[in-house]
Amino acid sequence: MRKMLIVDDDWLISTSLMAMDEWNERNIDVIGTAENGTEALYWMDNEKIDMILTDIRMPNMDGLELTKHIYENSPRIQVIIMSGYEEFTYAHNAMKYNARGYILKPIDTDELFGVIDKIQKETEIPSYDFPSHEEKSASYHERLVLSAKSYINANYMNPISLKDVAKRVHLTEHYFGQIFKATTNESFNQFLTRIRMEKACHLLKNPNLKYYQISQQVGYNDPKYFTKMFQKTCGLTPKEYRNQIFTT
Repeated sequence: MRKMLIVDDDWLISTSLMAMDEWNERNIDVIGTAENGTEALYWMDNEKIDMILTDIRMPNMDGLELTKHIYENSPRIQVIIMSGYEEFTYAHNAMKYNARGYILKPIDTDELFGVIDKIQKETEIPSYDFPSHEEKSASYHERLVLSAKSYINANYMNPISLKDVAKRVHLTEHYFGQIFKATTNESFNQFLTRIRMEKACHLLKNPNLKYYQISQQVGYNDPKYFTKMFQKTCGLTPKEYRNQIFTT
């Protein structure tokens, strides 16, 4: 089966597309959804993706930037563009980056699967082993967690809670928390804090950034609380960490 990722900042559109039976009929496994190109890149780093169906207008990293990145770094991935009428010229630019199709919104499913069928006929289908029931269950959990991780990596600078992400993957907060911990050996909050501290360490290398600015850029409005969490995680205060960088 080919693995597909759907990229659209409209959650209703992406989940509706993901749920269509026509994918299974074509041996396409829609492994997840992403809200922008930044999240899609995280998926690409962690899953072997064969096809991407992407909207053109999205925050952080739009579909054109994503298509260009794929063209330059992962040209085997087949890209299909979605966009509204008013974005035709913008979306047309993506075709020079070898996008395989261009679908207008609202999506005509016959047109969409016509493009999919054409791609299927023209390109070689990768060979994958068919997973067992146990492997499917584990893979489902891993993809839920991967979806959460991609979201966190793209939105760590904003307020994020376990409840928010659980809602995004359509699970209860408690159940999703259990799956996340069992899959990653970290609680959701531990993972979120670690990502924020890793980003903070990178930002501290810039001597022009003040500590309160770094605090805000990694999702903490209270600089004192940021300092407390940084010291708890890294064993040093942000100031001590920065001094260590510039004295070694």
